[in-house]
Amino acid sequence: MDTKNVIAAISLSAAVIILYSLFFAPAVVEQKDIQNDKNIVSENSSTDAPSLVQDEETIKISRNEALKENDRILFENDKIRGSISLIGSSIDDLTFKNYTNTLNGDDNVILLNPKQSDNGYYVETGWATTSKNIDLPNSKSLWSIEGSNKLTPNSPVILSWTNSQNIKFVKEISLDKQYLFNIKQTIINSSDKTYNFYPYGQIIRNVAPDVTNFYILHEGLIGVFDDQLVEEDYDDIEEKKYSKNAQSGWLGITDKYWLTSLIPEKDKSFRSDFDYKNKFRANFIETNATEVGANETKSNSIRVIIAAKEVNVIDGYAESENINKFDLAIDWGWFYFIVKPLFFAIQYFFNLAGNFGIAIIMITACIRLAFFSTCKLLI
Repeated sequence: MDTKNVIAAISLSAAVIILYSLFFAPAVVEQKDIQNDKNIVSENSSTDAPSLVQDEETIKISRNEALKENDRILFENDKIRGSISLIGSSIDDLTFKNYTNTLNGDDNVILLNPKQSDNGYYVETGWATTSKNIDLPNSKSLWSIEGSNKLTPNSPVILSWTNSQNIKFVKEISLDKQYLFNIKQTIINSSDKTYNFYPYGQIIRNVAPDVTNFYILHEGLIGVFDDQLVEEDYDDIEEKKYSKNAQSGWLGITDKYWLTSLIPEKDKSFRSDFDYKNKFRANFIETNATEVGANETKSNSIRVIIAAKEVNVIDGYAESENINKFDLAIDWGWFYFIVKPLFFAIQYFFNLAGNFGIAIIMITACIRLAFFSTCKLLI
């Protein structure tokens, strides 16, 4: 009789887990379904927005040489430091101040690098257009500084570039106290003509890094498009481009411990592409044109989060910035609905005991207590 009751308790517990996964954990289904989604999105990714031309510049010089090659705007807060290149206005130099490559070392982790270096890894933002005979700032354009020449949480910076058609492009870049860059792009059209522009953002990586190749850990290109999680490995993108139209979401490139991500402006439809042509690229471009009439000014905002994948940081931005499913930037695996609560439980006991070994023992004891309490109720 006791054996039958124990079996019944185990079966009931398993049923609860299965039912929970079916009705309250859609993230798991998304991760499984996404592997078969390529054919669908390739049929559903046409748009009037222009394609972004990938810069095929070859690798030339060392990181230090690249940093000295042109003028830069320095940035710094409590978490990160680095610089923004005035050539192309790209964020291409970022170091984590509180993380090192070795235990108790002083070799801080460097994530972003200029495009001319071997490990070039950088973020670009700007405007594209279908209009002919109009000059746009590109990766080789030299931007001017207006005002402050150092970016801090208390001091945004303003960059500008003006073309021969008397159209001025302005970027106001702000930085929070952690890992968030907010880039407000403005077009001031002082000409007598009307033009259509499409804001875009892209993350480019010259070469794939060494990855862990652990089946429950994704390292590569990632995004959430209209509630759907997309995870593409580097070798997948080398073989086939991935494209997707969406009304909302975010995208980026994720490492084991780090994330570089783009969040398009809210309520603006966009097309996202993951592709490879000498370099890996994750980008988006809005699919509806921003029409800028004669003597008119229009703006667009793009958020860039380049962060350590700490749970409180990622979840914090998901909530404060209202980024749907941004917590999936951390790969919790197929059993997300179990693993994440267990993580918070272990973290709670660690804060009490100050030792992860003791925390694991305590959470194990709690699980066993809950299990045998369930069995006792059924007996």
